[in-house]
Amino acid sequence: MAAQVGGMVEYATDVSAQWYFSKEDMRNTPSVTGSDYSASTGKTCSPGEEYSQRHQFVASTACVFFHRFYMRQSLSRYHPYEVAGACVLLSSKVEEHKRGLKDIASACSYVATKGRMKEAADDREKWERLLKRLEITVLENCCFDMDIVHPYGMIDTLAPEFGIPVYIAKSATALVNDTMRTHICLLYRPEVAAVAALYFALEVHGHALSRSLFESRRVVLPANAGRLVDECVADMLDFYRREADSEREAYRQHKSSGASARPRLPHYT
Repeated sequence: MAAQVGGMVEYATDVSAQWYFSKEDMRNTPSVTGSDYSASTGKTCSPGEEYSQRHQFVASTACVFFHRFYMRQSLSRYHPYEVAGACVLLSSKVEEHKRGLKDIASACSYVATKGRMKEAADDREKWERLLKRLEITVLENCCFDMDIVHPYGMIDTLAPEFGIPVYIAKSATALVNDTMRTHICLLYRPEVAAVAALYFALEVHGHALSRSLFESRRVVLPANAGRLVDECVADMLDFYRREADSEREAYRQHKSSGASARPRLPHYT
């Protein structure tokens, strides 16, 4: 939420505390405590990435809905690909993006059939019915709270305030995009994630600031922001380390199998 204060825009988020969790909470989700799919909760998932190349706000909002949903429901009861499709459909409406049910159902069907066009066309109506039903389920489990605040606007506000070059601000935005696949949106408020992403990008590019981002007059930070930003940066770094390890393992398996091309679509089982 932004408010005009003394000729400047002051960012302060007013988001329900029910959507922020501790790392202990992450170890006690329904999927972990009562599901055969508990191992899947350690993996990252991006509804927007898996189903289509959409506006970034649509993809990011869908990710938030997706993560919130599985804080209340189990992977053993709701298949993540189906829920991801419903989250993209809902997000398209929330962010007022011109993608209809048929478009999203077609994308879901294409993923589900691993790119087999004939089967995808035949399954589209089934996906339309499924997505309409699941959309209501996602809404209910998200408590009809559709006001999602992302770190992007805060990055755009902090960068000019502190004279941060555009290319570093873009790197910070890319960091936020990447980590939407993780639980970071459930662990840290958007203003904390924005500052963490900027500090991460500044470190990567070797760019020093003359004053601390915590001195911002335009983005309101919590009293314990220093500790939270440090933890968020550490979680971002851990995400990239796990991604690198996963890529190396995938390459090793691909090389040992002698396959001519790596699979481009996720398995729908």
